[in-house]
Amino acid sequence: MLFHATHTHSYQTCHAHDEARKAKIMEAVQSTEEIGIKIHGIYVDPPGHKGYFVLEAETMEQVVQFFDPMLELGDTDIRPVMSMEAALDALKQD
Repeated sequence: MLFHATHTHSYQTCHAHDEARKAKIMEAVQSTEEIGIKIHGIYVDPPGHKGYFVLEAETMEQVVQFFDPMLELGDTDIRPVMSMEAALDALKQD
């Protein structure tokens, strides 16, 4: 399954200039193989204090485990998504 996650944090919890907070992000990114997640992309909006993740995982539990090190850094909105092609194919099956 594909998941799109938007992580939002404040200026006060920004990890850009905080090595301990940066380490939490890196901990999550480096754990993907162990957890069984594939990262398709990570994109950031530094002035907006937002990060956008496209992840592939078999379960939501894997995604929760991936974001666990970042929980105290801000809020994360996670949505299961599919490609437009897959959505159209699913509609054809009616």
